[in-house]
Amino acid sequence: MKKYNFRFVDQPEDPNVGLTNEEITFLQKELNLRFPENYIYYLQNAGKRSNVFPVEYDIVKLKKYQRQLKEALKKNDLLSTESLFCFQYNNDYEPLVCRDFEIFYFFNLSDPKSPDLYVFGDFITNYDWQGYAKELTNKENFVDFINDRTKKKFGPKLLEKIGNIFLGILLAPFIIIVLLIVAVQVLIEKIKNP
Repeated sequence: MKKYNFRFVDQPEDPNVGLTNEEITFLQKELNLRFPENYIYYLQNAGKRSNVFPVEYDIVKLKKYQRQLKEALKKNDLLSTESLFCFQYNNDYEPLVCRDFEIFYFFNLSDPKSPDLYVFGDFITNYDWQGYAKELTNKENFVDFINDRTKKKFGPKLLEKIGNIFLGILLAPFIIIVLLIVAVQVLIEKIKNP
């Protein structure tokens, strides 16, 4: 299933563990939702345990998240007529502002062909960390979102590293020549103006 292009990282000490098709079918039936194909693929490969971005698979928690998301969006008069599926909720205490920050990760299922990924929650609104507000962000693509998280955690792919090293080797002679030219110019200026 190459078409989804998730970058799963093989970590023997922290492996990804997927859900079975039966478990995924159960979740969809209990929530009365049809998950996006790329999310199903993600669940099959990293739904039970992910070394990059964990998603919830406990049906009781998922049902609770759906209610919490709807209530939070209703308070802010957002996406009230859309079909939504919240697959992750985080509530972390932020000591710098002495309050809990909540973040919902969800799909807007209103367009079944290409559901957008959204993040809704509390975000810092200024540099002194004293301001915060609820914000809705459209991330658009779930695959890109996961791959970005993977890159931040595990760095660039091996081929990218090799490409960067190769590029550095190719550019090194030009950089040395430029440095030599600059050094010669500085030396000539010192000789002319002792």
